[in-house]
Amino acid sequence: MRAAVGKLVEAVKKAKENKMNSKFKQSVEMVINITGVDLSKPQNRFAEVVELPNDLGRKRRKILVIASGNLALEAGRTEGVSRVIQREELEALVGRKKDAKKIASQYDFVLVEPSLMALAARALGAALGSRGKTPIPIPPGSDIQKLVKRYSNSVQITLRKSPQVECLIGVEEDPDDKIAENAETVLSRVVEKLEKKQRNIASVYLKTTRGKPVRLEL
Repeated sequence: MRAAVGKLVEAVKKAKENKMNSKFKQSVEMVINITGVDLSKPQNRFAEVVELPNDLGRKRRKILVIASGNLALEAGRTEGVSRVIQREELEALVGRKKDAKKIASQYDFVLVEPSLMALAARALGAALGSRGKTPIPIPPGSDIQKLVKRYSNSVQITLRKSPQVECLIGVEEDPDDKIAENAETVLSRVVEKLEKKQRNIASVYLKTTRGKPVRLEL
């Protein structure tokens, strides 16, 4: 999909031009419409995390870390970690559906110490699952700072019930070429996941939060 980068830059420019005035800085989003895919078949559905090549700035993802002991302490000192939940607090969340839903809605990615995965699933699994989120195990011995940095600048692409993939690719103050590179990364990953590759792409649109969508000419 590298050939699409030039066209993506033009689409980003037009999307910014089409934005409606607002009192807040707007995000730039990509919408990919899928065709010819039977979503009743599990093998055709996917949910995957994509690390973007360019920083999301003020739209960096919110990270929740569930850990204990030294890992919890290290996570608490790590830039980009919005909150740390330790074992006792996690145990107290079991059965508290309202609180679990609130937590699931507040954070984009949940990184979990492997020994706490089962407990995290009991406490937050249903709330996260209903939002298309999944607890992510922290690999033993991994550098928590690098892991958090990666997920802070990642987005999740999902194809499930609706034949459409929609995600954040930047913010309006970002350079057009940087947003275009993020968009190309997402589009390439989606194409890679589809059985008939680009032939399964019906259309692609770029838009700001409050702007008119701009169709990408593939």
